[in-house]
Amino acid sequence: MRQIDWNIPRISNPLINLTLKNGDQLFIVGPNGSGKSALIQRFVSEHPQSYVKRITAHRQTWFNSGSIDFTAANRQRYDQQSLNYDRNYEARWKDFNPGGPLSAVLFDLVAKENIRARAIARHVDNQDHRKAEEISAESISPFDQINELLSLATLTVTIENSNDRNLLARHPNEQPFSIAEMSDGERNAMIVAAHVITADSGTVFLIDEPERHLHRSIIQPFLAALFDLRREDCIFIVSTHEIALPIANPEARVLMLKSCQWSSKQCTTWDVEVLEPNSQLPEELKRAILGSRKKVLFVEGRSGSLDLSLYTTLFSDLSVEPMGSCEEVQKAVLGLKESQQHHDVEAFGLIDRDNRSDEDVEILARKGIFALKAYSVEALYYCLDAITAVAHRQAESLGDDPNELIKSAKQGAFTVLKNHAERMAARMCERQIRKLALSKVPDWQSIMDNPTQTICVPIDSQLYANELNRFNNLVDEGSLDQLVSRYPLHKSCAFTTIATTLRCRDKSDYERMVLVQIQRDNKLAEKLKKRIGPLSEALDQSKSSAIP
Repeated sequence: MRQIDWNIPRISNPLINLTLKNGDQLFIVGPNGSGKSALIQRFVSEHPQSYVKRITAHRQTWFNSGSIDFTAANRQRYDQQSLNYDRNYEARWKDFNPGGPLSAVLFDLVAKENIRARAIARHVDNQDHRKAEEISAESISPFDQINELLSLATLTVTIENSNDRNLLARHPNEQPFSIAEMSDGERNAMIVAAHVITADSGTVFLIDEPERHLHRSIIQPFLAALFDLRREDCIFIVSTHEIALPIANPEARVLMLKSCQWSSKQCTTWDVEVLEPNSQLPEELKRAILGSRKKVLFVEGRSGSLDLSLYTTLFSDLSVEPMGSCEEVQKAVLGLKESQQHHDVEAFGLIDRDNRSDEDVEILARKGIFALKAYSVEALYYCLDAITAVAHRQAESLGDDPNELIKSAKQGAFTVLKNHAERMAARMCERQIRKLALSKVPDWQSIMDNPTQTICVPIDSQLYANELNRFNNLVDEGSLDQLVSRYPLHKSCAFTTIATTLRCRDKSDYERMVLVQIQRDNKLAEKLKKRIGPLSEALDQSKSSAIP
């Protein structure tokens, strides 16, 4: 049984020592620039080429024709050249003989078919039909194997050997055609399958970015079929950006690369961790770990939401993951903290305040889940700091007075809000009463003791009047920041009025402009982070503690 040891130097930790044996699968994941290809190249340089088969991401994937253009001498010479070429550091991005791997694998495919055919024919010639039948039953034609793999990958094309010199492809109920005319996906699947089928026992396959050439709907079943075919006698190492691949193969180990360091054109160390097989993590948490940086921030909203766009811009050194509801944010943070032994990702959560008490906010903060000081994320987009930044940008572009733009935007907002005072006050009261009502809901033990009990929710008779008075006072005082922080102003047209008064096309245009200004103006970014409050402080503390 093949067993290899792989030592990977880390930036600030001891070496990672991996032992791989036949049947193992290892996925290497990480963002662009984290050193995946360099790590693969290091493996090639340190291990004998005799048992390493590398399928690069930058490989040639097209055929000049479907003919076999290698002779036995060509094939032998190609192996000798490859031993030197693949160890060169330029092999990480450059093919020295682009067509060589294709010609070699086609030659190997036909050669393997012929070896099997000659073994059967020899026993037939010797009248040993029983032995011929045994060989036929125990061994499978490589073309049958390829066609089965293509079928498992949901591809309907089949491959056939016409005369040992040309390979043909065929779709159901159609005439055969040259493999050079196959679709990109069909051709790439066929090439990878041929490499796996023709490899010697004990081969270590290095497959780099299979998603570059195959659709994700094909990759997952295709890789599973390849792993299963050589489960007993080969090792697979797959470098990928497609996080779904390691998730779909829970028995595989995962190398999680974050970054790397270079010296004299060589990558020397990696920021890398290992996720062990069958770690008991929910899929969404595993996805967050595999795709994240060292720190991950879970937020409310979905892909494309205001939350995700803003927090990704403000915290560019974090991976920001939208989870939908505040409950899902809390589950994600707590789930990662409880499974710390499987990873080194530091998790934080950011949720809307939603009328939570100071005590509730403090309890959540101790768990790494922070409540926005404001009612919702719009309070950051439409605070006075953001409005001022956009006003100055617009004034610079359009030749207007920024102070006049700011004044007009505020006046327009207040005019709108005066007409929505009752509605805003009533909505705030509704939230407070709902929270109070939920606090009165009996638990299961109380229900068992008294199934027919009555819930009483006392409501302060002055609640609405006081809230309405508070709202009107803030409008009269011109306290836009307090209004946008406390009330659901998105239920009015105040935000649209602010955007159009600042000469933006609409709300979306204004919000995009805020994000651009954050990227251009560090002072604006810092002001908004201060408005977020405790989360920013926790991130600063985390950053300080990480400095050696």
